[in-house]
Amino acid sequence: GSSRVSGSFPLQFRISPYSSVRLSGARHRHNSSYGKGASRCLATSGNGESSSFKQMLSAEQILEIPIERRRKTTAEECPFCADAPIKENDSRCLGICRLPTNVSNPPQYFPHELQDCADAVNLQLKAMRDINDPRKDHGVQVLYEFAVDAGTMERSRYFGFSSDMYHYDHFQGKALNHMNGLVSCQSWEIEEEFVRDDGRTQCHVKVLDKAGKERFFIFIMVVRSFGKWENCWNTHRLFEAGDAEYNSK
Repeated sequence: GSSRVSGSFPLQFRISPYSSVRLSGARHRHNSSYGKGASRCLATSGNGESSSFKQMLSAEQILEIPIERRRKTTAEECPFCADAPIKENDSRCLGICRLPTNVSNPPQYFPHELQDCADAVNLQLKAMRDINDPRKDHGVQVLYEFAVDAGTMERSRYFGFSSDMYHYDHFQGKALNHMNGLVSCQSWEIEEEFVRDDGRTQCHVKVLDKAGKERFFIFIMVVRSFGKWENCWNTHRLFEAGDAEYNSK
C-alpha cells in the first residue's frame, strides 16, 4: 500500500508480492517476480500529493517492461553469435563460439621456410612458456600449428602413442596433460640435435619446469613435403622421456 507524509520528503512506493495495489487509478494484482521493477520513488508536496504522480506508469505499463533475470553469456556477445536469433531455451549460442579453434586471430608463431629445426623447437617452447599470452592456451595452439599430422584423419604417434589429431579440442586436452612439464616452464636448452636413420631429426631438450624440476623432452622433427607448410620444419613426435630413453638414439 502507500502512505502520505507532510513536507517535501521522498516517499518510497513499493508493490508487495501478491498484493492488490492502485497505480494511476488502475487496480492490478501484482506477481512477486516484478516486485523490484515496480518500485517507485515519489516526491511529495505539502499536501501529501505527488507532483509527478500523473507521470507514473500504470501497472499494465510496468508489467510490459522486460526484466533481465540472468547475466548475458559470453556466447551472446561473441562475434559468431551476437546477431543470432534467440532460441527456445533463451540462448542465442550457435555452438561455434565454443570451439577452441574459432579464435579471432591466428597464432603468433607458425612454421616458416626461413626457420631451421632449432628455430621451430624454440618457438614452440617459448609459446608453452607463455602459454596464455596473448590468450588462453595460445601455446597449445602453436604446438598444433607445428604438428605435421594436425587436421589429418589418420592415426598419429605425435604423443608417442596412437591418437587422433583431427580435432584440435582433443589435441588440446592431451597436450595439457602430457606436456604439463612445458606449461609455464622457466627455461629450456636444446642439448643435442642429430639426424636419425629414418631421416628425421631428433632434438633432446632439457626443461626447467615451473616448479624448478628438470624434465627431458624429445622433439622428432621433419621437413613437410606438402600442404600449406611445405618445406617448413614440423613436429612429427613430441613426448617426455626418462633418462634411459633420453640418452639413447
